[in-house]
Amino acid sequence: MRKFLPAILANVSAALSEILLMAAAAWLIASAALHPPLSSLSIGITLVRAAGILRAVLRYADRFLTHKIIFKVFDELREKLFKQAAAKVSLREGEILHELTITADLLKDFLPRVVLPISTAALVTILLISHFSFHISLIPLAIFFIALVPKRFAEVDDSDYRGKILDFNDARDEFKIYGTAPAIEKLNKAAKNFGDAQMKIQAQKINHDTLINILIVAGVCAILFELCANVGKIELTVWALILIAALEIYSAVPSAVRNYKKIPALDEKINFAQEFKTDFAVEFRNVDFGYDSLIFKNFNLQIGRGEHWAITGESGAGKTTLLYLMTKILEPNSGIVAVNGKIAAATAMNYIFAESIRANFKIYASDENISAALKICQLEDFDADKFIGEDGANLSGGERVRLQIAIALAKNPDILILDEPTAGLDKICAENLIAAITADCTQKNRTLIVITHDLNLDFQKINLSNFNN
Repeated sequence: MRKFLPAILANVSAALSEILLMAAAAWLIASAALHPPLSSLSIGITLVRAAGILRAVLRYADRFLTHKIIFKVFDELREKLFKQAAAKVSLREGEILHELTITADLLKDFLPRVVLPISTAALVTILLISHFSFHISLIPLAIFFIALVPKRFAEVDDSDYRGKILDFNDARDEFKIYGTAPAIEKLNKAAKNFGDAQMKIQAQKINHDTLINILIVAGVCAILFELCANVGKIELTVWALILIAALEIYSAVPSAVRNYKKIPALDEKINFAQEFKTDFAVEFRNVDFGYDSLIFKNFNLQIGRGEHWAITGESGAGKTTLLYLMTKILEPNSGIVAVNGKIAAATAMNYIFAESIRANFKIYASDENISAALKICQLEDFDADKFIGEDGANLSGGERVRLQIAIALAKNPDILILDEPTAGLDKICAENLIAAITADCTQKNRTLIVITHDLNLDFQKINLSNFNN
């Protein structure tokens, strides 16, 4: 908060200079209506000009200091987030992306949208109280607390709408064959539900804020009503314009309170996966994990360094979920997943960039070992500089899988995980591929984990220990 103090002082001073300008202008206008000699108005004219110049200077100082502090704090915040991410290799990418965009922006706006409006309104309230009798001073105090009432409204759930959009995009090729009408109907329904929910929340906000503003205006009118019987016409005019300026200051408080309630606690929001030490390459200790129901309950697994494993099972048994737990894409509901060494994984979800095979190696890993990796994966005859299309569109299914494996091998990992590496390959080609990968991993004492439902593989022949989950 000490970092904000210069900006708070500048903002409060600018607000007070605006009130001073309004008061001086009100006094000058009201006095001029009585047609006094021009000389008697000279002080008022001078004060209005001085207040106007002071207001301009202080507004500039307010903007300058506020923006300077904002960008300094913003840089420090992002630096902190990046350092946390670098220190925690298991940080979920989605979380750090969210913090660097949504949360960082909210915290960046904390000073101008929360601190300054509320602190200025609080000081104005104190000044008003100090100038009024006890029973009138209770009114500005009530106005201030009424302005603090706004609640935080529930956010609109857009998951269904976003899900329909993503489904529509992912299935666009299928829609060319089967038609888009049913999907568009579902998408339109989801969009209407989302729009209706947004309108409902917006209407609630408008009604709530309108009620708050009506109460604030009523409080200002009550002050003026009380002053009517106690002050002269000129003084009443001055107070009327002062209260109009104060009304603008109070009207910013409800929005400030709502912005404050949106801001999460940074240290609580970022959920880093805990790091645990293990002497094994991969170790699961009493792991529970599931979505609607548990897939793994009190699950334990130990894979030694340099060992070669095949994890098999029926579709839906949780093989790929194991991969996601090992790579920390998913975190267990309870228990410990510990990994010792650098992981590379080749899965059907790996994205292949357009351009060339060589370009993909340069993006994901060093291209020093392109030839060796392509040879292990039976792609040595491929032109590494040939355009392969978006997400490997110009490759066959088997070639695409083998390219993903080659890129993973080129990363020179301590632990290599292959998810369905024989998809699209015949039995002989599949066994030759796995045998070549196994031999390379044996030579480099690399842990190899093959996740597959291909029960035609001869695991003993290709030197893999079979773990059926």
